[in-house]
Amino acid sequence: MTAMPPPLPHHDLPQAHRPRAGGSFDATAVTFAAMGLFDGLSADQRARVLLPHADPGRTHWNFLPESGRPGVPLGELDRHQEVLAHRLIAESMSIPAYARVVQVMANEHVLRELNLPLFGHVAATLRDAGGYFLTFFGQPQPDTTWGWRLVGHHLSINITVVDGDLVNATPFLLGAEPARFGPFRILGEEEDAAFVLLDSLTGPQRERTVIHSRPPADFVTRTAPTVGEVEYPAYHGVGRRDAMITDEDRKALAYFRAHPRGFRAGDLSPAQREHFDELLALFVERARPGLVGFEMDRIAAAGGVDDLHFAWAGGTSVKQPHYFRIQGPVTLVEFDNAEDDANHVHSVWRAPSNDFGADLLLRHHLEHDHGGAPGDTAD
Repeated sequence: MTAMPPPLPHHDLPQAHRPRAGGSFDATAVTFAAMGLFDGLSADQRARVLLPHADPGRTHWNFLPESGRPGVPLGELDRHQEVLAHRLIAESMSIPAYARVVQVMANEHVLRELNLPLFGHVAATLRDAGGYFLTFFGQPQPDTTWGWRLVGHHLSINITVVDGDLVNATPFLLGAEPARFGPFRILGEEEDAAFVLLDSLTGPQRERTVIHSRPPADFVTRTAPTVGEVEYPAYHGVGRRDAMITDEDRKALAYFRAHPRGFRAGDLSPAQREHFDELLALFVERARPGLVGFEMDRIAAAGGVDDLHFAWAGGTSVKQPHYFRIQGPVTLVEFDNAEDDANHVHSVWRAPSNDFGADLLLRHHLEHDHGGAPGDTAD
């Protein structure tokens, strides 16, 4: 296995974020779960579920309903295969994150019934709790490079294993429509934590934090394969016109990688900083526990938690359209609740330079002579 670099100083890392001594078996656990599922599929399913690791579709992680998706839908699996698939999902993330994933998929049953007056009989296929497609990019084996994806409406999970050693879990997207209905408030914990932080700010702090009076219709970086140096939000959601924004709004909401907007975490009071750390943890801790420390090390190496910025746009109550983001050189969180009168939420955790393990793959190829370009991974 590739040797991990020595750990970075943990002067600003909470104890919960520190890697376990002696390394972790996260990649091994995920790989064995994936191998069990792959071996449990039929020959036809294996042929459809497996693509080369360097397949250009690897970075197509769009979470909207699509036709012609590659892979195998969960709804096609038999009971035994379904259990194996859920074992893979659960092994690839924290249990709270897995609970959210299950709720997002189950929410399609509710949305189907709510959409019947609008879509009629089409709602039965458009809103499908089994319509989440599983794809392997490279066959899962110990000490190899491969990845897997689960994607469908309001869900995009992208896991990368590099040389059997390093795991990446971004982009990690969860959404909910409706955001609040009956017992469902799938992303309510993240939303409430953000409002607690916002409400703790003083007047001058809030002036720096609120970057615009209107939120974007969706998260600013969209589902671009890679996050650019500058990103502008779309004018409206895909297929929707209920949360339109203007050119002026787009400029005010733009993402600049080198110049984060909002209030710097290092300038918060101790109590406010605790609220910030709790909010950040709700996104970074979607990953497996052993991977959290690695992600926090990446943040520490890029300036630390102190240099992360918290920005807000839109209304300042939960029933008003609103948006927030946490931004740093290697970390980006976006949360948007603007459509359907602030009852339709999208949230995403990204690593601007390391989505799909891009940084890790580059380092792997620099350290190992593969006789080709960084993207030319053998399968």
